[in-house]
Amino acid sequence: MGNDWDEIKRLAADFQKAQLTSTLQKLSERNCIEIVTLLLEKQLLDVVFTNDGKEYITPDHLQREIQDELYANGGRANLVEVSKALNVDLSRIVTLAERIAAENPQIHLMLGQLIDEDYITHIAQEINEKLAQRGEISISDLTSQFDLPSDFLQHNVVEKHLGKIIKGRQDATNPRVFFTQAYIQRCKAKIRGALAAITKPTNVAVILQQINVQEKIFHSLLDEINPAGQVTSKLANAQYVPHIYAKTQADWVNSFYKQNSFLEYEAINKLGITDAKAYIRKQFPNEQFLFLKRVALGAHLIDLTVVAALMECSATKQYLDLSTILPSNLSEEDIEETFDAIMAQKHLNPSNFVFLDSIVFSQAYLAQLVQPCQEMAQAQAKAAIDTGVYQQYVVERTLAQKGNQMATSFDVDDDKLDKRDERRKKAASGKAGGGAQGRETKTKSTKKHQRGRAAAHNHDSEDEEETVQASAGSSRKSVKPLDLVKTSDITNLIKITLEEEGLEHLAKPIAALFLNQLNQTALAKAQELYEATPQTNRRQTHAAIQERVNTLLVDIRLYEKGLKLFPSDTQSQLVKYLLKSLGNDICNELTLYVAAECNLSVKSTNLNVDQRIKLVQECDAQYRSALLEQNKALNKNIDDFELATEAVLKACSMIVKKVDKKKDRLLIVSHKEKLLQQLLECNEPALLLHLAALILFTTITGCILHASGKFVSAILQHIRSTLNEPQNALLLRYHDLVLKLLQQSSPDSAESKSVNEQLQSLQAEVVELAQNYSRASVSKAD
Repeated sequence: MGNDWDEIKRLAADFQKAQLTSTLQKLSERNCIEIVTLLLEKQLLDVVFTNDGKEYITPDHLQREIQDELYANGGRANLVEVSKALNVDLSRIVTLAERIAAENPQIHLMLGQLIDEDYITHIAQEINEKLAQRGEISISDLTSQFDLPSDFLQHNVVEKHLGKIIKGRQDATNPRVFFTQAYIQRCKAKIRGALAAITKPTNVAVILQQINVQEKIFHSLLDEINPAGQVTSKLANAQYVPHIYAKTQADWVNSFYKQNSFLEYEAINKLGITDAKAYIRKQFPNEQFLFLKRVALGAHLIDLTVVAALMECSATKQYLDLSTILPSNLSEEDIEETFDAIMAQKHLNPSNFVFLDSIVFSQAYLAQLVQPCQEMAQAQAKAAIDTGVYQQYVVERTLAQKGNQMATSFDVDDDKLDKRDERRKKAASGKAGGGAQGRETKTKSTKKHQRGRAAAHNHDSEDEEETVQASAGSSRKSVKPLDLVKTSDITNLIKITLEEEGLEHLAKPIAALFLNQLNQTALAKAQELYEATPQTNRRQTHAAIQERVNTLLVDIRLYEKGLKLFPSDTQSQLVKYLLKSLGNDICNELTLYVAAECNLSVKSTNLNVDQRIKLVQECDAQYRSALLEQNKALNKNIDDFELATEAVLKACSMIVKKVDKKKDRLLIVSHKEKLLQQLLECNEPALLLHLAALILFTTITGCILHASGKFVSAILQHIRSTLNEPQNALLLRYHDLVLKLLQQSSPDSAESKSVNEQLQSLQAEVVELAQNYSRASVSKAD
């Protein structure tokens, strides 16, 4: 250890001796430049040249000089100014500044400037002084003052030294704003004093302008202050309403409602309350109100006064003036709206009341009032019949209906003709065909141009067609309704009674209400009197008989199709049964009609052949031969009977309807549905088998059949080939059981009960077969 220290002393003495020794040979400036250049070429030396090139310096020394400049400038140095002061290129300065900022965490490179912690501390002290003076400061103000980025100031300066150098706190709603506690206390004091002095609703903007407090601070401190009032909202037009003012409003509203049981929206709006309905609901949460357009009526006023009065009005069959029981300042519109609302909400029957000009009439009162008008309406109807006015109206109505039907049929025929013309034009077009080598040929019109009388005749016919079309269109007009009762007639009758009550001004409105009803009564009475005349009764009887006979003829024709499917022997029996039943009905209808026309009295309507022949002998000669021939035809075939019946209809001025196959199909379907309905309701075995056989026959053949129970065996034999073995076995078994039951002498015997039980067990299967059977070869459309 001692030797080492001696060595160090010796080396220090040698170094001092070398320093004190003067050089024997000095290098020139040129030689120095060459030596430095050589060292730079061999990269043994790293230097930085100045801008004029006369001096150079090492990077480490330049870095120390930059740090010296930073210290000399108070901890904040602009790199451009440093470059000018050191006479070194700016790029070299920037590179070294970045190295300094990277190596030393206390130094920051920001926007071409070097800033150390001492300068940041100085800025923090200035910010603290400014904050203490103003009470509030924002990052945006500091950015413009110190010319530094806002994020750097907020995070590296203010927030870093907040609570240490900077005495204040950060705004929770806006982190870029900082203030002192003393400032907050001053703002609280200003707000508290201003709000305590306000006695009426005031705009928040006006308050803020007077106390010079920001709006966001006002709203943030409002809850802490707990003022004697409330702010309507946080929007621009918010208002502060003191509790004393709200209490005054509430007291006035409560007092007015307690005295009058209603509230006017306009009066509430004058108190400064914009939404009157919402305020009423909030002020009276347990009260029920009827909210109208202008007022709100309380439930006590409605239930105890208005509803009770209306129920009494209905019970006593009187009228009620609502203006006498409702507040006097309600208009007629308000009263009508109240009445409509009560009818809708209080479960009262609106049909029991009539509202006219603030007066409610019960229907019973009005009915009693217009009771004399009923007699007047009947008198007017009788006068219309006596004078022939109603008969003329009936004739015009009938002609109008016929005209409309003709016009409709004309339009249909015209459409058909137009379609035919279009098809002819398409067929006559000269397009490609077999001739002319398949080429398209042009054909000239072969229409002959007529001249002279022929042309004039054609022109006239076209004019006639146009006239017919015009007349058809004009005929589609409804007949003007016949008013047998006038409004003036009703008014004159009820005005006397209304004058006693002081309600004569309502005579016309009441008359308008009952005008249509009384007119309908008068027209109904006139129609009744019109139908009571002998001529009318005869016309109606004629039409009814004609319709019934035509219906029976259609039924006979449809039944004939079905019975023709059977063998000749069975067919003749079915024809005989058909004529004796339906044919006999037709003979009775026509014989009784002719007897009535000849003014003959008939005791019974169900006549046999001998009774009809005896009655026919007393009829007029124009009917006698045709009726006798019809009675004889009952023992012949169906064709002879139909011809004889047509002769009788012709003698009675009746017509036979044409055959309509579409209606025939509908009649067959309807007949089958009736049989199915009877089948479902039937519990008697014999009748059930009869109905099932008829339904299966109609389903299989598409024809209906009129046959009695004795033909059931023949019907089952006819449809046997169409049904399968289980179905035939079921029907045969059921048929045998029915015959066995009919042969029993006593229905209470053990054997009868056993047969009944078997029939009951098979009944559901037979009904299901008849109801659901369908031929595979027949579609649903058929």
